[in-house]
Amino acid sequence: MRIMTSILAVTALLCSQVTVAQIQGPMYQVNVSGLPMNCTAYNNQPVAIFFNYRLNNVGIATNHSNGAPIIVLNPNVVGQFSNTVAQWWFAHECAHHNTGPNETKADCYAVQQLVRNGVIRHPEQLLSFSRELATLPGSPMGHLPGPYRAKNIVNCALY
Repeated sequence: MRIMTSILAVTALLCSQVTVAQIQGPMYQVNVSGLPMNCTAYNNQPVAIFFNYRLNNVGIATNHSNGAPIIVLNPNVVGQFSNTVAQWWFAHECAHHNTGPNETKADCYAVQQLVRNGVIRHPEQLLSFSRELATLPGSPMGHLPGPYRAKNIVNCALY
């Protein structure tokens, strides 16, 4: 259901009357809070990244009408978070192209990527990161409420 909703949302956003300044892309590497980041899908296909300043969300992972995997981000929303959480959001959306629509799996995959790539190196960073995530609401799309989500993500980072 999340994938179908995402496809419809992206199609509507990409096909609606918006100015060039509102949607930018495709890009295959973006700077997220000072860190160059890119995404590769489970089948080793590069994932195109679009910026949509009208997206009412941090981002979504979906497929373009031609079937290619894409990520659509709203840099204004991403920019409301700390560097580590902003980078985690990108990794979370990328994770959907590797783990599927399950939000908990994407959360876990994303934090493990940040640990593996040295973005999170110290327990203090993980604690600060989890405190920020604990403030997030849950969602009907399967996002756990903040405190539960943060606890799950910390457990994933430690194992």
